[in-house]
Amino acid sequence: MGTDHHFVKTTDNHFIYTLVIQADKSGGSCVMEMGVHLEFLPNSIGEFKSSNEITTYDFEFRKRINKKENLFKRFFTVERERCFQYGETEDDAIVTIIEMKKLFLDQGMSYFSQFNDLRIITSISLAEIIARSKKIEDFGAPLDLRLALLIARTHKFQGNNRDAKEYAQWGLNNIGKATGLIKDFEAIVRGNL
Repeated sequence: MGTDHHFVKTTDNHFIYTLVIQADKSGGSCVMEMGVHLEFLPNSIGEFKSSNEITTYDFEFRKRINKKENLFKRFFTVERERCFQYGETEDDAIVTIIEMKKLFLDQGMSYFSQFNDLRIITSISLAEIIARSKKIEDFGAPLDLRLALLIARTHKFQGNNRDAKEYAQWGLNNIGKATGLIKDFEAIVRGNL
């Protein structure tokens, strides 16, 4: 379902998938960004939103669908993200829409299919978080502390209190300047969440 340029799909296994088509601020082009969220978690600023209100921007797992570059441009330019150009004519726009659809069916559906079981979240180890593994990068996962909190909350939701506390304690031990997360980690360690 969707409105305007935001589209949302809820699943029976606690995942919410979104797609946003984001216009370039300068005009003439857009990008597509996907998001994955767990229905039992607050958004990135601690709010719970219904599936009618939630957007990709609320999610921790986010990934852009990238337009393919030719090899020459990939090696000889700094720009890595490619926007979808609207074009000058209706025919140009139709070609772009067809390309966007094809890339979504390929990249987008492949991205969403990774998130079909909560074990995909709870299987992320602390070692992978610390090393910022390729798997985590491919998920479009948040940075280490936010990811540890998300995993701890998922363990807590599943009743795995020992694992939840382990991730929360790691978060507290590595909190650095992210003091806004202290109360969230402490609540899990104390068993109050």
